[in-house]
Amino acid sequence: MKISFIKLLMLVVCFPVFFSSCWEDLPVYEDAEITKVGFYHRFAGSGTDVVTGEPIMVETELTCQYEIDSEAATVYVDVTVPSANGDFTEAERNNVKLENLWGYFNVSTAAKVTPINGSPTLGTPGDWSEPHEYEIMAASGFKKTWTVTVRSFSK
Repeated sequence: MKISFIKLLMLVVCFPVFFSSCWEDLPVYEDAEITKVGFYHRFAGSGTDVVTGEPIMVETELTCQYEIDSEAATVYVDVTVPSANGDFTEAERNNVKLENLWGYFNVSTAAKVTPINGSPTLGTPGDWSEPHEYEIMAASGFKKTWTVTVRSFSK
């Protein structure tokens, strides 16, 4: 009984100390920037999953050079398909098309990305042959609409 009382007393005394930092005002991030743009090509590799027997998906990251203009909220990307290597055979390399790429962005801390006007959802296959618009919302609620354009695509 005495030990239970001591545990309860310690909990009551220590609880506010452990959680007092939660009561401070935390910084609110106000940036709504795109800092990097990249693309992948995904395909079924030569291996199979031991459990399901299904082909294991393979990702090949494409080489991207990008030009970011924060004031204009535009990104221009030059995409190059890398050389064949391993599961990424020459035949698979020939299958890489601008109309079926998996895109990703790096954005400001705590920002949220929303595709607008029919733009592909990031992390899914999409047609990048036309410019796309994305709304980047900072943690503070500030919103900025960005246009991402693939300027060139080469193999």
